[in-house]
Amino acid sequence: MSDPLTDALIRICHRFGGPEFARAGGGNASVKLDGVLHIKPSGIALATLEAEDLVPLRIDVLLEALHSTAPVEGDPVRWAAERARVGPAEGRRPSVEILFHALLPEALVLHLHPLAANAVTCNQDAHQLAARLLGDQAVVVDYIDPGVPLARLIDQARRQHSARTGQPAPGLTLLRNHGVIAAADSEEELIELVEHLTATVSAAIAAVPAPTVAPVPAERVAALTAALAPLLRGWLSPTGNLAVVTSDSGQLVQAETQPGRPMVSQGPLIPDQIVYAGALPCLVEPPADLTQIAAAARSALDAYLERHGHLPTVVVAPGLVAFAAGTDWASARNSLDVFIDSLQVSRDAARLGQPRTMTKQEVGFIEHWEAEAYRRGLTGRGSPGRLAGRVVVVTGAAQGFGLGLATAAVEAGAHVVLADLNEGLAQAEADRLSGRHGPGRARAVALDVADAASQRTAWEQILSWYGGVDLFVSNAGVARAGAVTDLRPDDFDLVTAINYRGYFLGVQAVAPIMAAQHRARPDLMFDIVEINSKSGLAGSKRNFAYAGSKFGGIGLTQSFALELVESGVKVNAICPGNFLDGPLWSDPERGLFVQYLRAGKVPGATSLADVRAYYEAQVPMGRGCTPADVAEALFYIVAQQYETGQAVPVTGGQIMMS
Repeated sequence: MSDPLTDALIRICHRFGGPEFARAGGGNASVKLDGVLHIKPSGIALATLEAEDLVPLRIDVLLEALHSTAPVEGDPVRWAAERARVGPAEGRRPSVEILFHALLPEALVLHLHPLAANAVTCNQDAHQLAARLLGDQAVVVDYIDPGVPLARLIDQARRQHSARTGQPAPGLTLLRNHGVIAAADSEEELIELVEHLTATVSAAIAAVPAPTVAPVPAERVAALTAALAPLLRGWLSPTGNLAVVTSDSGQLVQAETQPGRPMVSQGPLIPDQIVYAGALPCLVEPPADLTQIAAAARSALDAYLERHGHLPTVVVAPGLVAFAAGTDWASARNSLDVFIDSLQVSRDAARLGQPRTMTKQEVGFIEHWEAEAYRRGLTGRGSPGRLAGRVVVVTGAAQGFGLGLATAAVEAGAHVVLADLNEGLAQAEADRLSGRHGPGRARAVALDVADAASQRTAWEQILSWYGGVDLFVSNAGVARAGAVTDLRPDDFDLVTAINYRGYFLGVQAVAPIMAAQHRARPDLMFDIVEINSKSGLAGSKRNFAYAGSKFGGIGLTQSFALELVESGVKVNAICPGNFLDGPLWSDPERGLFVQYLRAGKVPGATSLADVRAYYEAQVPMGRGCTPADVAEALFYIVAQQYETGQAVPVTGGQIMMS
């Protein structure tokens, strides 16, 4: 379907589809062509809407349903949509607000939930503010249940406006505690309506200073997040995989979640907040001694569950940090963003007057309305795969085995953090993976595994993104080859620091996180896997620094396994054969092919090809190890529930256990 008006609608939707106007597939849009309303379906964002997505419905049937008083079975909006449908549904369900789109006479209709304008619509003084700021350029409609009641009230308000002014109803309609409708017959007029409304209200807000609070020290927020987020992952997902828990401690959160502020004490402002973030957050007052946070949080969650009959989506430590849970990062972040949007609207509404929160009856209708349950169900479905929903951290993940394992984990449904000293390369790979698999599925963090401060900073960032970790893969490693009489002590220290000390520091950081998750969900176990080497199973001539660090890694693995099993953590190692195509071997300057040729490790070798051929000949299967080979071992280790402290060889038969 392509015509000038439809093309105009799509351009308008893309222009106003950002989070300041609509979020989470919210808002809707339509165009009228030859008696047919073509409207956005539920679950598709305005920013990505295309002409072929639009659902065609007969306008005359919709208007008949709007004005009919005859009883219907079930939801009258769905009943009307079924009767008005033109052609097959093809899995698309039209917006829940089809009726007011049909009754407006203009060809183009855009429904938004703009943050600026909602400072007026979510205000006790909405009528007076609209009159002062917009005069007769807008109709204000009081809050009413969506669907048929809302469409009829819009119709009534427009008629009353025309009777009072003697003019046709304007193109702007302000829906209290909901959003705005802009309607026009041309693209230019519709854009002008939205931009004029936004600019006018924004100027009025800017004229009143926003309240501020002194920022909380970052160390306090980081400590609270480390103590609480892993517990929330378990408690907010009593069955199945742990939730992803993401957090925000920005100035808006700290200022607007102070005790007594509307968003944490009175109720929601708009239906989207109820649908995606819950009517009210659960408040957890953190004790001065954070070792007591588990008891305080558990008590708060139990009280919330008893009062509301369900677990919260958003948990707030007032004045400090807000957390949101979801089946994946995208759904968790969406819930948190919707909550933060509400904080902004509440703050700005207070600058213009007094925020109006929704009543208990209004909230109850949205919570139980099937149409909104359907819309909520379109988000956060998770990804299939052997690591579906899990959070995986891989060190040394910018290239080589680490990148291969990170890629395999994302493809298996996990959220993956690529931790690497080369942050730029790790970020580029994370962007590539998220672009292919979805927002938030891969993130990059700078990490020097041998530095305790770098470990601390990296894990603070990881906890703020995902709330914890299910699988930690200690993969970062280096090799410096040479005879015992020739190797420089600095090279020996470097190999030991990264391969041995780095493994220890990573486990030291992740073990408390996994233990907290296990306390919250004793039915689940978590995994630490060291990517060791065949050189950890047998000595390596003229490569003693590397082999020694890997032998030490096996000792750490077995010792960690004995210590951490009581915390629900399995610790194992994978001992791959040689990844001959990876940078460890093939780097033209520091790769092992070059090092071994220089060190004379391969008798008679005069070229890199000679060195490669020598090592391929050592493998019964005739080839080097690949990331896919190691990934299969990783999946096995995670899946099995009765092995810990093991070193699993993946060597093509080159090393056989005895």
